[in-house]
Amino acid sequence: MLYFRFPGEELHSLEGDFIQTQDIEGHSFIVTDFKQENKYYWSETARPLAQQTTPPFCIEKTDYLVQATQVVKDLERGLADKIVLSRVKKATQTLPDPKVLFEKLLQQYPNALVYYFHDTSLGTWMGASPEILMERTSTHWRTMALAGTKAAGEERDFTAKEYNEHAMVTEFIEGQLRQIPGAAVQVSELSTYSPGPVTHLLQELKWQMPQSVLPLLLKHLHPTPAVAGLPKKVAQQYLDVIESHERRLYTGIIGRSIAGAERLYVNLGCADVCDQTLYCYVGGGFTPDSVPELEWEETENKSQTLLRLL
Repeated sequence: MLYFRFPGEELHSLEGDFIQTQDIEGHSFIVTDFKQENKYYWSETARPLAQQTTPPFCIEKTDYLVQATQVVKDLERGLADKIVLSRVKKATQTLPDPKVLFEKLLQQYPNALVYYFHDTSLGTWMGASPEILMERTSTHWRTMALAGTKAAGEERDFTAKEYNEHAMVTEFIEGQLRQIPGAAVQVSELSTYSPGPVTHLLQELKWQMPQSVLPLLLKHLHPTPAVAGLPKKVAQQYLDVIESHERRLYTGIIGRSIAGAERLYVNLGCADVCDQTLYCYVGGGFTPDSVPELEWEETENKSQTLLRLL
């Protein structure tokens, strides 16, 4: 069973199951893992089978701080400009009916892609992601450069570290888009965006693009420095070594890929459900001036996207 709602659209409810594919184009709902190695589309004709799910690994705070300290040291010696370290947080309350939480997400996050599904191969997942990876309008394509995090309503300015982190994301995306002949890239003024209990720095980018380059551009744009780091390849290789869990669908691509109506998001604010327990996936961006304890607090704040509704 799959339920999903795009901002400004009606709620969809579909029977079926995910089917693995090499080509995500032309489907009403798709998901990929973080590395885009595994891609799936929802098929209403697929027959669900029995499944077994394994809870993800949840790192303890003391171990995370050791890990985070190592990340900062590696950045200080020039390994990369930025690394986005993620973790999994286990809810303390059980979740007898995940659909009840999904209904709350629909109400609380009108400007996000909100979804819930129960699938043979992937298990039970839900989420509310506000971050557009790529969306097609009648006149152009658009995406978001989103980075920096503070609690919504927190009366402080973003730090120099957060502004620098956001600038990396914007520059990366703009650089990739300008490789498209005739793209005519436009970058909006810097603003803030509060899709829920946290606030981010935001710039929107708009451009022109022929349909035929979509698969290539997805490989160039995803993952952005907001979810992996910079340089992209170095960051991905580093995360393969240092992260203690599999990201699975977290920070992958999710949404609609039908030609002319594409709405693809970065899968943030998400969790999987195992044995009536919610496991939230969260991450934070590290630069050489990051403070491990503050990064832990940032992931705690991000986990409230789902946990505060339990």
